[in-house]
Amino acid sequence: MKTLVLLLLAFSISLSIVQAQTCNTGRLNPRVAHALKTVLHDLPGSPTASVEKIRDVRIPVSTFPQTDMQMLKVTTDSIPIQIFNPLHTTGLPIIIYYHPGGFVTPLLPFMQYECWRQAKAFKAIVIAVDYRIAPEHPFPAAVDDSYNAFKWISANGQMFGGDTAKIILEGLSAGGNLAAVVCQKVLIEGISGHIKLQVLNCPSTDNARNNARYKSFQQYASGYFQTKAFSEYTIQAYAPSEHLNNPEIGPINRKDLSGLPPALVLTAEFDPLRDEGQKYAERLQRAGVHVWSHCFPGQIHCLLGLPTNSAELKLADELLLSTIERVLNR
Repeated sequence: MKTLVLLLLAFSISLSIVQAQTCNTGRLNPRVAHALKTVLHDLPGSPTASVEKIRDVRIPVSTFPQTDMQMLKVTTDSIPIQIFNPLHTTGLPIIIYYHPGGFVTPLLPFMQYECWRQAKAFKAIVIAVDYRIAPEHPFPAAVDDSYNAFKWISANGQMFGGDTAKIILEGLSAGGNLAAVVCQKVLIEGISGHIKLQVLNCPSTDNARNNARYKSFQQYASGYFQTKAFSEYTIQAYAPSEHLNNPEIGPINRKDLSGLPPALVLTAEFDPLRDEGQKYAERLQRAGVHVWSHCFPGQIHCLLGLPTNSAELKLADELLLSTIERVLNR
């Protein structure tokens, strides 16, 4: 049985982009469907959500030892970061975590728990960047904070037990957008050498006003937590007057993607952002970037609605852990 699991895992991690595009079962996972009618009904992706409701979201989470987390403000801009090191050891890979929330939500408690959990599970130091949010701080505030925090962590991560030669950028949803943008900016600046992997989980890779380019935005416009209306609302708060094809808002619009770090791109079948995530993975691959891609059939944005012990979330962890091990052992 163990051999079979390993073979299945090896198959999943080596999925080609073409296979990822076959994530089209038309069948919503029953557990997710139930969650959409209950716990997810009034959360941020709801068409009736306001900024106040989004920021007041209360998702139950398990507690973790506060001694495993350190909070700092860094750079001359006093960017808040949170450092998670539950192993309390040194020489660990550094995962820089850019959180989700449509560019309008700060780092929330359930996101903190996920950072702690990943640090423990992946034997890494996770550093979460609590970048400035819209509408109080529109573009480019989030990009500037994300980029400047990366540069500071790259120079100082060893102070907290991290190996600054082994940096991974991870982002979910809007955070995936920021992770992709930071990778592009550091490549342009010529300082990308220590980024071993970019992990883009259900990323926003285009300006939401360009949603007509993507079939999934029309197929899953409402009813699946992340909605077309919510995406349009948040981009209006974040970048109300920026050019539609500005690559620092939609990284898919940068013409040359060659030379970027390897990427793991995760998407979900019933996510309006699915097609732009997959399209970005395709463009990276065509540019010669090493890409792993996996689409989760029957799932919604960021695999929400699943129990913590579900096979899908375990697979997501295994995909990430296996990819980290591959890129660090090259």
